[in-house]
Amino acid sequence: MDETKSRPIYQGLALIAIGLIFILGNFGAFHPDWELVFALIIMVMGMLFWLGFLKDKSRDFLIMPGTILIIYGVVFFLIARYEKATIESMGPIFILAPALGLYLTHLLSRKNRSLLITSAVLGVISLIFLLNSVPVFKYIWPFITAGLGVYIIMNPEKKLDVPERHTDA
Repeated sequence: MDETKSRPIYQGLALIAIGLIFILGNFGAFHPDWELVFALIIMVMGMLFWLGFLKDKSRDFLIMPGTILIIYGVVFFLIARYEKATIESMGPIFILAPALGLYLTHLLSRKNRSLLITSAVLGVISLIFLLNSVPVFKYIWPFITAGLGVYIIMNPEKKLDVPERHTDA
């Protein structure tokens, strides 16, 4: 018997649904909030990436785009729904999304230290920008940063634990 692998039915159903939404919109029978629809489509795409990973854990490369798309979809949803949520106020989340994607990739599959370090750097940058939007903190964090710099300069005796590189020559 010849077994052929068929496409999952949900791919066809998704295309039919998208087509119907646009057809009904073109004929005036359906008036969607396109900002909301856009945000929901982005979130669904992210969830599909995650479902792909959950179905086959060896496909860990799906974690990063899935996480980013879900977070960006949530940001666009908030911007579409709430007046106080603006692209300017939500901007740091665009840095936080890849940080979270890298961290989840590290946590759920590849225990790669470089993923963790990169995630931490992006997370700290995002946190600084997020906290900078809080009126009181935007005056405090520069002092904390400068104080940390002074502390590092004043305590040079602390050695960094850096592994030596061995070259095979």
